[in-house]
Amino acid sequence: MKPLLPIVALLLTSTAASAELTPQDILESWGDYYARFGGAFNIGETEVTGTTTLYSNVTAEMNIAGNISRYFIGYISVQSNADGSVDITFSPESTSTISAETYGDKVEAHASYDLGTLSLHAEGSPENIQYSFSAPIITVQQSQSQSGLDISTTIAMQGIIGTLNSGTTNGLITQTGQTNMAFLSAKIAIESAEKQKTLVDYGSENVSISYDMSLPEMLNPASLQTMLFPEGAVFGMAVTTGAATTNVDQKTEGGTGRFSLTQSSGALTAAFAENALSYGITATGATLSLANTPAQPFDFTAGFSRFHWGITLPVRKSDTPAPFALALALEGLTVGPEIWAKVDPDTTLSQTPASFAFSINGTAKLFVDLFDQTAFTALRGAPFELRALSLSSLSLEFEGMGLTGAGDVTFNNDSIDPMSGMPEPSGVLDFSITGALGMLDKIGQLGLIEPMIIIGAKGALGMFATPNSGPDSFTSRIEFTDGGHISVNGQQVK
Repeated sequence: MKPLLPIVALLLTSTAASAELTPQDILESWGDYYARFGGAFNIGETEVTGTTTLYSNVTAEMNIAGNISRYFIGYISVQSNADGSVDITFSPESTSTISAETYGDKVEAHASYDLGTLSLHAEGSPENIQYSFSAPIITVQQSQSQSGLDISTTIAMQGIIGTLNSGTTNGLITQTGQTNMAFLSAKIAIESAEKQKTLVDYGSENVSISYDMSLPEMLNPASLQTMLFPEGAVFGMAVTTGAATTNVDQKTEGGTGRFSLTQSSGALTAAFAENALSYGITATGATLSLANTPAQPFDFTAGFSRFHWGITLPVRKSDTPAPFALALALEGLTVGPEIWAKVDPDTTLSQTPASFAFSINGTAKLFVDLFDQTAFTALRGAPFELRALSLSSLSLEFEGMGLTGAGDVTFNNDSIDPMSGMPEPSGVLDFSITGALGMLDKIGQLGLIEPMIIIGAKGALGMFATPNSGPDSFTSRIEFTDGGHISVNGQQVK
């Protein structure tokens, strides 16, 4: 889907200065967009018939961080209206070629688009254009080749309706957009040089995409060759879906397999501001399965009520530490009867849903820009230096056992442990655990783990945890002190 985005981005910017919109205003604004990214936007032929202007053989090109994108649209038709607005339609024949080199591996992707049903209405002034658009269906077909791998993709977007607002204020290009789709489908076929074939089939209803972005009107061309986001850029995006299904079929010489995932809803977020890049993924009400032919021991079914993963990272080299964060949650995890039949045929365990979640944050200093491929290739040693780490929260619920934890640790990078290569830590982590002994007894009854291991685990719990007031309840404090010393509940272990 990536090659479609710059074509849609043609519709986003405006810098001309007149009281109402004209076809020339629209095309000039799109040309300015490509020029800011070190590219070009060209019109082959122009034909004016009454209030309609037809631009034929339209081409565009971008070069960002070594990724060269070239686009061709058969024609763009712009209709001028008496109220100063314009209506825009596109040729069904549109194509693109994207060439890139990643760590010495050349990648080239070719795509064709059918934008023939897309209707675009623009109004406002050239300094602040408001677009509204709709299309019963837009299709994209893409083929991509690289060393030992061929990929083909077909995307269909149905029942499209949305808005785009674009303007230039105080030296910043601002853009906001909202797109809703009744249904989105994607099919991806991957074939390796070893004749291993993978087919991904995705479908989702009620897809919503929103974003907002601001860019400096005057971009530094050099930053476009090393950074995914130019300095001064701010970007935010959210994608939500209703019920969705993903099937992944794989065929090898040894047989075939299918992985399936269904979910009642999902969300994807992405954001960039200053020196922080963030991503988040959430899925709810999911079931998943893996089936192989011939059958394999790890065939399974499972489900969960909610999954969430989120990360925030610094992206630019800096002399001062920058914040980072990571969160992971898996709630209401269940596994199918085929798994329980193997590990717990006598239902020794309660087989109730399990949950796990943790959240950490801290600071780190980057020695190179995260997206500077040349600098990474030349780098000798770690690309970052860890300065501080906090365990904001930790929780685990499994078979009657509950575990929680929190704490803060800082790192002295002037004192490196010669054995681990890690900087010296300083700080405290606190943990609380309930039901651990009962859970270990149940696990021991399964017969899957040697009894001595269970005994050793209970001994370690008694050694490194302090009994609490309640039954089968413990607390533990881990302290990191100067000199690389580590103590657990006051007992030095290092």
